[in-house]
Amino acid sequence: MNDAVYPHSWTREGFLGDAAVTLRPHPITEYTEVVGTHAPHRIDITAIKTVDASDPAELPTVFAHSRNDLTFSVSARSEPTPFVWRNAEYDEVHFVQDGEFEYVTDWGTLEVRPGDFVFLPRAASYRVVPTTPSTLRVIIETPEPIALNPEALRGMVNTARDVHRPDATRTSQASGETTLLIRATDGITRFTMEQDPLAMTSMVAGQAPVWKINLADIQAVAYLPHGGPPTHFAETPTKDLLLYPASSRPGGRPPQHHNADYDELLFYFRGPAPYGGLTEPGSTVWIPKAVAHRGPEENVEGGFMAWLVESGGTLRLTPEGLGAAVLMETSLFHPLHDGDTA
Repeated sequence: MNDAVYPHSWTREGFLGDAAVTLRPHPITEYTEVVGTHAPHRIDITAIKTVDASDPAELPTVFAHSRNDLTFSVSARSEPTPFVWRNAEYDEVHFVQDGEFEYVTDWGTLEVRPGDFVFLPRAASYRVVPTTPSTLRVIIETPEPIALNPEALRGMVNTARDVHRPDATRTSQASGETTLLIRATDGITRFTMEQDPLAMTSMVAGQAPVWKINLADIQAVAYLPHGGPPTHFAETPTKDLLLYPASSRPGGRPPQHHNADYDELLFYFRGPAPYGGLTEPGSTVWIPKAVAHRGPEENVEGGFMAWLVESGGTLRLTPEGLGAAVLMETSLFHPLHDGDTA
């Protein structure tokens, strides 16, 4: 007689709304075949063919997009952008997987390192200058403004210590004719400027709206002894986009889960410990909404660092994303091979 039981949690609004928890006699994450586009995949973002790696004039490579106009891109540039970039329609969040940069912005220069989230609101102008030979970034564009708003406000983020803004004393030193690219929903418009629009004399009021925070400085919330759901630290007004720390934490293994309203993208930043089947930095998991899954054990010796995106708009991988993706079982996040059971 099999006395095993398998906990299952069904939730609305990600982890913020109604929930129903049950015990089931067998796993509900296993499948033997899947046909269609709404299927869990494991993506190696280091394997995506990024055009800006070989041509600095190119833009990041889109690997996923949502029906609500959210986009996910990868950049691996090794040379500075030969243009100034300004996004007219979207807020941007950049996550640095590998390498170091200087972001030269309207309000000075921001130094960036691995593990940093960089927040760039719409109409902010900037030039990206890599300061290491190899780099890798994930870039999220959202049509809504995104802001730091941790649910566990005072214990999750120390804003005075860990939120950093550009150094206004380090303004752009470029001069002469400059190319400015402005992105709108219908494409990119190219301006040829007589002088660099990033040059600044001084700041006289307010604070720079560009800022960064490192994943290591965001506390992953746990509810002992069982662990409980993760807690987000940044959001858009309608909560179409939520960002979470998903690093190792104490507590029990999460239950099987149906996320009724969000697709989930989990990015494994680094170990030393694995997260289920994720061992290589840059390994990424996409689980579409309404697909049953179970997060691996999080309380592992040595620990790991990861982060999670919830997208209210259903996601689809682009051909570039599919080229670096494989079907995945949804319990330990191993690739699914022919003949396997998920």
